[in-house]
Amino acid sequence: MQQIIDTAVQEIIQIIDSKKNSTNVAWQFILEELDVAQHGTEFVVDRIQRFYINKSDYNGALKNSWEDVDGSTGPQQYLLGVTSFVAEKTDFEIAAMVRITIVEYVLKHYKFGRYFLNTESKRANKPLALFDIIAKPEKLNPNFKHILPEEYEPVRNVLNRWASGFEDRDNKFNHQFQETFNSSFWELYLFQCFKDLGMEVDFTRASPDFTLNTNNGKRINIEAVTANHAQDSIPEWDSNGKNLLEDKEFLNFSCVRLLNAIGSKSNKYFDTYEKYDHVKSSPYVIAVAPYEQPMFFFQNNEAIIRVLYAKGIDKSSGFSEVVVNQAIKNGTIPLELGIFTTDKFKHISAIIFSTTATLGKAITQTDLKREIRSSWYHPFKGLVMEMKENEIHFETHLDGLQIHHNPFAEKPLSLDEFSNYEITHYYYDPDTKVIDNQQKPYTLISRNVWG
Repeated sequence: MQQIIDTAVQEIIQIIDSKKNSTNVAWQFILEELDVAQHGTEFVVDRIQRFYINKSDYNGALKNSWEDVDGSTGPQQYLLGVTSFVAEKTDFEIAAMVRITIVEYVLKHYKFGRYFLNTESKRANKPLALFDIIAKPEKLNPNFKHILPEEYEPVRNVLNRWASGFEDRDNKFNHQFQETFNSSFWELYLFQCFKDLGMEVDFTRASPDFTLNTNNGKRINIEAVTANHAQDSIPEWDSNGKNLLEDKEFLNFSCVRLLNAIGSKSNKYFDTYEKYDHVKSSPYVIAVAPYEQPMFFFQNNEAIIRVLYAKGIDKSSGFSEVVVNQAIKNGTIPLELGIFTTDKFKHISAIIFSTTATLGKAITQTDLKREIRSSWYHPFKGLVMEMKENEIHFETHLDGLQIHHNPFAEKPLSLDEFSNYEITHYYYDPDTKVIDNQQKPYTLISRNVWG
C-alpha cells in the first residue's frame, strides 16, 4: 500500500508542477480535498485537523475549481482514479485513509499548513551581526555561548534568518543579544512571526518595539518584554536542577515576574507611548515571554491564566478550576491577579504570550539530530504526547503562540490579524467569569529538546 501512496504522490506532484501557476493549483487541490474530507470517516475528519488549515479556507472550495485542478488531466481526477482502485481491492474506509494520506504528503511537499517554513531572507539597511562578538568575554550570556560551537551553526543560521530585515534603530541590539540574550531572542522570534503573518514593521517609528502595518490596512503597536529572574533568584540557564521550586512556589514566582514585566510596559504606555499619534488610535499589545527560572516552560499557560484572569487549577482535587486572587512577592507582599477582569488595564488591547519561543523552536527548524518530546491539544483525547526525532517532528514558527484579548480594551485587537490555525486565542467574559479558550486540535502545548 505504501508503494501505491508513494507512486501517487510523485505523479500528482508532476501533474501539478506541469501546470501554469502550479503553487495556486496545489493549494486549490488541497482545499478541495479538505472540502470533501470534512464530511468523511472519523479517521479522515480527525486527520485533517493536523493540516493546520482553517475550515473557513476550504468550505465551498469545490465550487471554485478550474480545469487545471479538476479537469481530465488535473490532479483531482488522477487521485479519484487511485482512490477507486484501492476501494475495489480493499474497502471504502481503507481507500479514504489512503486518499487523505496522499493529500498530506502533497501538503508536506509544498510546505503548506503544518509544514510551512518561511525560508525567505530580507535585507535591512543596517543588517544585524548577531554573532560578530563585540561584548567582553566575561559578559557573554550563557545562552549565547551555548550556540557558539560549530555543532550549532544550523541554529545560528536560523536566528540570522529570523533577524533578516530587522533594523537596529539604536545600535544596541547586537550587544544586548550577546549579553542578555532572552529579550533580544524574543524580539527576533516575534519579528519572524510578523513576517510569517505578512505584516510589515514600520522601522521609522522608534517605539514601541513593533509598529505593524497589516494586510488589512490596519496598524498595531506591540511592545515586547520578558519576565526574567530576580536579582536574588536562580537564572533560567542554570541547568544543574538544584533548588528548583516546588509546583506551588514555581507558579507563584512565575506570576510575580510576569506581573512585573507586564506592569513595566503598562506604565511605559502612560509615561511615553500614549502621547504618540501612531499609538493613540491603534491597539497597544504587550508581548511577554517567561524566562524567569529553570524549567520556566513547565508553566505552559497556568501562570498567565492566573495573572490575567485570577483562575488556577487545583491538581489535588481532580484538576478543578479555582480562584487565585493573589501572588505573594518575597514571601510577604500580596500582588493582585486578574488584570483582565476589570477595566483598570483597558489601555492594553491584548497580551501575546508563549512558553515555546525557546532555542528549541530554532532547533526544530534545523536538521540537528535531536529527540523532540512534545504535547498537543485535542478536545476529546486530552494531551497527545509524542516523542520523535527532529527530522520527522513538525511545528510551525507560530505554533504555541497565545493571544489573550482584554474584554475591556479601549482599542480591541481584531482576530482577523492573527487568524492562523495554530494561534490560540483567549477571550474572557466578565459577567460569567468564563474563559473561552479557542485552541484548535493538534496545536502545540509544549515541546522539549533532548540530546
